[in-house]
Amino acid sequence: MKNLFYLIISTLFITACSNNNNQTIENTADTTQTKTDSADDFVAFANEMTISNIPFPFELLDKIYSSKITFSQNAMNATGNISKYNQFDSKALNLGIYGADLAYAVTYEKFQLIGNYVKNTKKLAEDLDIPIAFNQTMLDKFEEYKNNKDSLAMVVYDSYSKVDKALKNNERAGMASLVVAGSWLEGLYITTKTFIDEPKSDANNAVYAEVSSQGKHLNTLITMLEEYKTEKNYSPIINELLEIKKDFAANTFDEPLIIALHKKISKLRNSIIEGF
Repeated sequence: MKNLFYLIISTLFITACSNNNNQTIENTADTTQTKTDSADDFVAFANEMTISNIPFPFELLDKIYSSKITFSQNAMNATGNISKYNQFDSKALNLGIYGADLAYAVTYEKFQLIGNYVKNTKKLAEDLDIPIAFNQTMLDKFEEYKNNKDSLAMVVYDSYSKVDKALKNNERAGMASLVVAGSWLEGLYITTKTFIDEPKSDANNAVYAEVSSQGKHLNTLITMLEEYKTEKNYSPIINELLEIKKDFAANTFDEPLIIALHKKISKLRNSIIEGF
């Protein structure tokens, strides 16, 4: 079962890449109708989930889950904050942030939290005129697979692939880059926040390695955003990301560096979730 599942996901990913990473993996949740709760299956496809050449944060979050780092709901953006998001740029960034929060809840199997986050992502997607990402078919899948980690992960990823594709097809690639920026930033924020009190050890060394690897994705993200640096709200985000980039230049990732990195990430992330 594991090998068959991995083969299906790998085939889907290769097909997506052949279409310049812009094609949505259609009906990917249907591949998980055979319920498999294996952690190995989850890891097998988590690192294949890439949107606009930036990994959706399932793999990053799975590293802290595998290291048995305690789940913290306080690390998620509160669903009540949605009333603060009135501008399109703010809606796009927080659509990405709520997506990473969904990924976090799914990774830790906190299924009772998912409903309100799906509700928020649906509203923000509709406000951005991309209702296809969270249409009734997708909502039905969330309900059908509400207690299955692997299937829910694919539904979340499929929805955000649709967001990315719809925005680019409507020549709103700048807004798509903000969604991706939000999800990447929130994934790293959650990871550093929940990991910050854990002493470095052989057991959690993979988390340090995974955080360190995010530097190359940050470079890609900055390049994407710089295409729109003359537009309102982009330059401040780019400048903050450039500050974060300085920490990734370090040769060794250790506890002090994780703390410093988290401080910079928190500054940018908290300004975004407060709205502007």
